[in-house]
Amino acid sequence: MQKWVDRAGIAIGALTTKKYRYFSDNIDSPRVSEIMESLDMQLPEITGEGYYPFRINWEEKKLEGAYFVEQWLSDNHPAIIYHHGAAEGSYDFSFKRIIASRKKEIQGNLIAIQAPYNQSNKEFLESIRDIANYTSMLATSVMIIDGLIEQLRKRGCPKTLVTGLSLGGFVTNLHFAYRNTADEYRPIFAGGKMSDAFLYSAYSRITAPYAKDHPNALEGILDFEKDMKRKDQHKLFPMLGEQDQIVRLEVQKNSYPSAEIRTVPYGHATGSIRFGMLREYILEGLNNMEDMKDGEGIR
Repeated sequence: MQKWVDRAGIAIGALTTKKYRYFSDNIDSPRVSEIMESLDMQLPEITGEGYYPFRINWEEKKLEGAYFVEQWLSDNHPAIIYHHGAAEGSYDFSFKRIIASRKKEIQGNLIAIQAPYNQSNKEFLESIRDIANYTSMLATSVMIIDGLIEQLRKRGCPKTLVTGLSLGGFVTNLHFAYRNTADEYRPIFAGGKMSDAFLYSAYSRITAPYAKDHPNALEGILDFEKDMKRKDQHKLFPMLGEQDQIVRLEVQKNSYPSAEIRTVPYGHATGSIRFGMLREYILEGLNNMEDMKDGEGIR
């Protein structure tokens, strides 16, 4: 049943978005790690709750990103930085349901990222035809997270936790692999072999045929599993679905040779709507605050 829901959902999506296929126009791009170093952007300073848009320049592209401070308690509270999934329609669709809906129960500052090309579902679908749009989106998200962590640290924030679902989980892992400045990472339904979703999973139905005919190109651009494995993974706590047909457990688990993996008996779609389960998993990360204050670190 879990597997069928993922496959049926993608089949329906493929029928309703026929003109939108991943990487149908272009499969040439630098890697995310290379783009990160050439981005030009300045994040606005956090002054309290609210929406903070800004512009990003990369080569000839003019991008727009933002972050939203859903809850701000004080400089001395821990912070959760959450990144949305792909094509959520509203960038904070899952954030609202997993975290913001119960924010009064959370003793932490809550921040949601809005990646470029994600102001609407249509904008995202139009962007995915060019892989350079996709990689620059990923790179920008990583650097937004990095800029926020730098701000929070300067203000005295005792702990930063980065998390996200699906696309947001991959961004979480990218930040871990290439910046690694957060205190804890909780990627949900993600790994380090991103190309697998586009080439071989149920999701490949919405990848352009030409792109699928060049697997080596996509693997070279999108995969960062080796870079994840080089890092000490003691502060990495991934969640994977046993029946996931998009982010496949048997593939993505190899990105986490020393991390503490949590598996759940769901597929991608059915697991993504278990909002209470996902909230509980993310908030486990805040329970280590006393350990950090005592100098014991995370674990």
